Amino acid sequence: MSQAQLGGAERDLYRDTWVRYLGYANEVGEAFRSLVPAAVVWLSYGVASSYVLADAIDKGKKAGEDFLPLPQLD
Repeated sequence: MSQAQLGGAERDLYRDTWVRYLGYANEVGEAFRSLVPAAVVWLSYGVASSYVLADAIDKGKKAGEDFLPLPQLD
């Protein structure tokens, strides 16, 4: 367990669960490129790219929560 988990911090879906391994899907696709159809390789890139995009959106939303709203201009 990481220090963050021991301290009672929120669990990160994209770092602390099995979902993390979806980011490596393209590596598996490349490893089997000579054995599987090209569509499978492209699909593995789609899975990995989706993971990266979802993680980036999640981290961006969490970072945005730390900022105070801008004051309204009259």
